[in-house]
Amino acid sequence: MLQSLWLALPVIAGGGIHIAAIKIGALRQLSRIPVDGGLTLRGRRVFGDNKTVRGVIVMIAATTACTVVQGLLESQTEWVRALSLPGHGRVNALKWGLLLGTGYVVGELPNSFLKRQMGVAPGGAARGWLGPVFWVVDQVDSLIGVLIFMRFAWIPPQDVVVLLFVITLTVHPAVAVCMVTLGLKRRVG
Repeated sequence: MLQSLWLALPVIAGGGIHIAAIKIGALRQLSRIPVDGGLTLRGRRVFGDNKTVRGVIVMIAATTACTVVQGLLESQTEWVRALSLPGHGRVNALKWGLLLGTGYVVGELPNSFLKRQMGVAPGGAARGWLGPVFWVVDQVDSLIGVLIFMRFAWIPPQDVVVLLFVITLTVHPAVAVCMVTLGLKRRVG
């Protein structure tokens, strides 16, 4: 479990840094540039205003910075090295961070696209039976993206994948509660 948490830590920390960037208004100009550039499909936005260039840059850069720090710690500290999963320690820290951060960002896009095309507002909840479905997908979409991109450098064992889902289904809602508390989101689900 500790190894899987260590593996997930750069993305979790990257998300925390992104929340801080939103809260303090860092890179404000980039927060006004939507990833979809304002494009529409069938009269509806492709991803919406909540998916911004700032989010892409901060998430990828922060996650990468965290993996580089982890790599330095692993090369210098025996107990940290023990947290590395077999085979994972051979992955270049910079490449690893870029893969994790990019996977996180890309993993969120299909869900955003579907919600926009179904008329769900950015930050809004789907109605009826789709509400719980989208809530679950909202929790794991970025992890699925991370797992897909991760495979370009390292294929995690199945037990690690299961633990990453458990960690995600615990941490993601907790982060949402923090964001609501900080006034960065309107709702948890």
